[in-house]
Amino acid sequence: MIRLFCFLFFYGILLTGQAQSRDVLNKKSNTLYNDAKLLAQSGDQTHAINLLLNIIKKDPPFFMAYFGLADIYHEQNNLQKEQAVLEAGLKVSGDQYPDGYKFLAELLYANVLYDDALKNIVHYAQLKPALTTVENRLLESCRFSVSAVQSPMSFHPDNAGPAINSDADDYWPSLNGEGNTIVFTRLLKADYYGRLLAHPQEDFFVSYKDSAGWQVATPIGPPINTMDNEGAQSLSADGRLLFFTGCGRPNGFGSCDIYMSVKQNGIWSEPINLGAPVNSGAWESQPSVSADGKWLYFTSNRSGGVGKMDIWRAERIGVSIKGFPVYGKVSNMSQLNTLGNELSPFIHPDGKTLYFASDFWPGLGGNDLFVFRLDNIGKMLPLNLGYPLNTNANEEGLIVDVSGDRAWYTASDRGFGGRDIFTFPMPEKLKPHKTSWVKCKVIDRKTNLALASDVVLNDLTANVQIQHQYPFENEGEFLFCLTSGHNYGFNISKEGYLFHSENYNLMEAADRIKPISLVISLDPIEVGKITVLKNIFFETDSYQLKPESNGQLKEMVEFLNKNPKVHVEIGGHTDDQGTDQYNKVLSEKRASTVAKYLTDNGIGQKRVYSKGYGFDRPVADNKTEEGRAQNRRTEFKIVE
Repeated sequence: MIRLFCFLFFYGILLTGQAQSRDVLNKKSNTLYNDAKLLAQSGDQTHAINLLLNIIKKDPPFFMAYFGLADIYHEQNNLQKEQAVLEAGLKVSGDQYPDGYKFLAELLYANVLYDDALKNIVHYAQLKPALTTVENRLLESCRFSVSAVQSPMSFHPDNAGPAINSDADDYWPSLNGEGNTIVFTRLLKADYYGRLLAHPQEDFFVSYKDSAGWQVATPIGPPINTMDNEGAQSLSADGRLLFFTGCGRPNGFGSCDIYMSVKQNGIWSEPINLGAPVNSGAWESQPSVSADGKWLYFTSNRSGGVGKMDIWRAERIGVSIKGFPVYGKVSNMSQLNTLGNELSPFIHPDGKTLYFASDFWPGLGGNDLFVFRLDNIGKMLPLNLGYPLNTNANEEGLIVDVSGDRAWYTASDRGFGGRDIFTFPMPEKLKPHKTSWVKCKVIDRKTNLALASDVVLNDLTANVQIQHQYPFENEGEFLFCLTSGHNYGFNISKEGYLFHSENYNLMEAADRIKPISLVISLDPIEVGKITVLKNIFFETDSYQLKPESNGQLKEMVEFLNKNPKVHVEIGGHTDDQGTDQYNKVLSEKRASTVAKYLTDNGIGQKRVYSKGYGFDRPVADNKTEEGRAQNRRTEFKIVE
């Protein structure tokens, strides 16, 4: 009965200030009011109501009786009666009890009467010298709600269909990077034989998409699904890792912990508890792993946060020999957390766009969905996704595919039964950065067998390593998510094989980037084998190396240090633009520049040769710009 304390305290102030106003407040009404308060606090709400109604009948100007009744009706969740007595009380009190306007605004806001709620909270603000954080939140939420309803977003959700949804509750979708695997949570009320369960049980189901569409979802099975509840999962971009929430388990740290399983040879491993510092004695749940695996976002009510439920993130600090990432350095996302609850984080594969739910940032009521741009920290606040996606109900658990074009979320009572998974086109202003993926299968050129290899992805412009996959982290296949605004280079290496490099320059990607799927064949280290150095770059009409070449140069030095018996030739090639002599000299100088870098960094001069070929050995048609670009290349050839 928190409000009754507020009423009595405020009433005492009124009585002191208006001792002469016996026509409004008299001792008998005050005594009865206190008696009603004590009855309500003891749980006898019926007698309390009768006392307050009697006060109103005999002393209509005694407005605190109306607000006392409103408080009891609020406790009973009788919203219609609460609204009626609040409005009646305000007619009697005028501006003598400003809190009445706030309580009425709260009620109207909860009942989706945003215009009226705004009028009352604005009037309350005019009577108060300053608003508290919570009061200001209500004012801003009312303002936002009125505007959002007047300007609804384009929102046309489609049910994900019977292959995914069932007559049970289906919720919390998660996708892999390719968008052809979905894992979600289903609340089962019966076992697989149709027998009713004593308690509903949460299990994971998985559906795969092929040319015919989504296939009928099946249980993900043991060892992930157990007789306990599993839920709130996150599938990694490459589909190899599954992070999820498990509660009340023998190896748990708190009430709920985050667990992880890795897929090896098509089989999910026994889940492991992520342990400290990710898990604590508090509640940890709702994990979301970044596409590069560097960050794990999650929700927790652990101490040291900003509000009730906060969003935190942990940084990957290593990888176990079994392929399990190891996370540490947990930090609070204080830029987006509030005094309320922030939940269900989803970090998009662009690594910069975070979607989440909050009940405190200005919204339409309950948990609303928001987007926060990590590259605009300190410059912009979280953006509400708008109406009618957000309502006065609880919205959470939204994800967005790699392309950023389509979102997935859960809604109730609009599908096959209970809660269903829906998908909808993402409005342009809510989309993440332009992102796509490159998927590679690495094989031995001679045997066509898959090769688990070292794969390094670099941001060439920033000269930083973005991702490193070790051989025990892949089985000859890997998937990287690439975001516009970067010049990417990646290098694939395997002991006993000649390395391979690829380049994807997305600095000026004007449109959505198309996915790339390719097979890369590695050659055993043998005389005559050649690899093109796709991440060696020169200034135009110059033999001066660009800084973007640093990653490739270092990888060449590393390869030669690991293979001390290998001698190589650096070959320079050009297109056919210009004279034969000009291109010959330019190609020789470029090859010599790369060779000099190697010898300057510890590779013996007798092991490195250089030669310029001009445009004598084209690999593509010089009549097109694309062909000429392929002909302008630097090669790395094993000669001894």
